[in-house]
Amino acid sequence: MKLLDTMVIKLQNKVHFFLEDLKESERGDTNFVSMLLIIGIVVVLAGAFLTIAKTNILTPIKLKITNFINSLG
Repeated sequence: MKLLDTMVIKLQNKVHFFLEDLKESERGDTNFVSMLLIIGIVVVLAGAFLTIAKTNILTPIKLKITNFINSLG
């Protein structure tokens, strides 16, 4: 029983120190924020590119492909 008590106390200490370290540590916080910012910028740019590509790029290409296929038959 003493061994079990010792193991429980060690586990409680590990959890306590882990939570204290997690609460007080600021490691990686700036990296996390910068990664979220970069992901947000990439999503906005991808959306803008898709909008531009659908209207300005894909329409003339589709027209040229359609004309080419129609000229074959």
